[in-house]
Parts: sequence; structure tokens; C-alpha cells
Amino acid sequence: MPELHHIEPFYGWLELYNHELDPNSPFHEVEHNQFYFDRSVNNIPAHPLWDHIGSESLLVKILFADYDEQYAIIEFFGEWNDLFENDFKLLAENCLSFLIDAGIRYFVLICENVFHGYFESDDYYEALQDELEGEGWICLMRLRDHIKEDMIQYGLDSYFYWSEPVDQLAWRKLKPNMLYEVIADRIRHTLG
Repeated sequence: MPELHHIEPFYGWLELYNHELDPNSPFHEVEHNQFYFDRSVNNIPAHPLWDHIGSESLLVKILFADYDEQYAIIEFFGEWNDLFENDFKLLAENCLSFLIDAGIRYFVLICENVFHGYFESDDYYEALQDELEGEGWICLMRLRDHIKEDMIQYGLDSYFYWSEPVDQLAWRKLKPNMLYEVIADRIRHTLG
């Protein structure tokens, strides 16, 4: 596994969307110094292009947001730690709620760089579902099997959609609208 500070967020869609320029983004006008490692995961330096949500263990990057189609694609990095850090609460309060207030209802959360998960049954998951007003959804993509098993153990799987075909998508080769449409079609098919 590469050192943490070498793992960068995906930047292939920057010509289509930059969250630093998006006034609806919680990271609007946040500056990133490419030469100074001011981001960390559990005090281990991380690449400076990731964004803080107030957690010591989890960083994020909004890769794309489409307010007309009401979806956002966000990449995660680090540990998803609800047990000690309340990461989902921090994610909801410091990132997702900003986007929901701007009209986003569908989230694709890319989790291939989430290495561990520590969960507990929590009302924050249900509160976010309520905030989506029953019409939205959250898809977790490329979540590691041991983290899925832990989420199932704590009953958190009912708040998310995931599937093996979605995990197999070569998402970096797709445009964001194509990735969203493929996932939305699968979810409609599953729910319909």
C-alpha cells in the first residue's frame, strides 16, 4: 500500500467541476497548498488536496455536484470512525447538509480509500435520511468487505445502497453524469 500522503483525490473531472469555485460547497474558496502537508488522518500526513470535515480520521473531496440533476459524487479517505470521532455526524453537518440545502438529493460516496470502519448504532443516519425527505439515496461505492460486514452488524446497511456491479465500474473512465445514471438506473431497478 502506498504511503498515505501519496494517495490523492481523483482530479480527472476538474475541468467539469471544482468545489473551491462552487458557492454551495462547504469548501468554497478553501485553499490547498500543494507543497505543505497540512492534512492528516490520525496524525499521519495526508495529501493536501483532501478536505477536512472536522474529523481526525476521515477526509473527503467533492468530485462533482450537479444541482439541476440533484446529485453529488464525493470521495473519502481514511477511517470511518463513528465510535470515537462521530464521523458520520461530522460528515452530515459539515458537508452533506450544505449540499442538501442547495438541492442535492442523491449521493455517490466513493470509499475505496476508506481502510477501516468503527461503527455504532446512531440516530445521525436516520436524521440524514429524514433530511433527504424520503426521495433521496446514498450509494456507497467500493466499500471494503470487512467494513460492509460491520455496517450490517450495526444495522446501518438499510441507510445505504451498494452492489457488486456498481463496485466493478471503472468509475474514473466515466464522466460524472454517466456514473450517476448507471447507479441511478440500478437503484431504480432494485427499488422498482
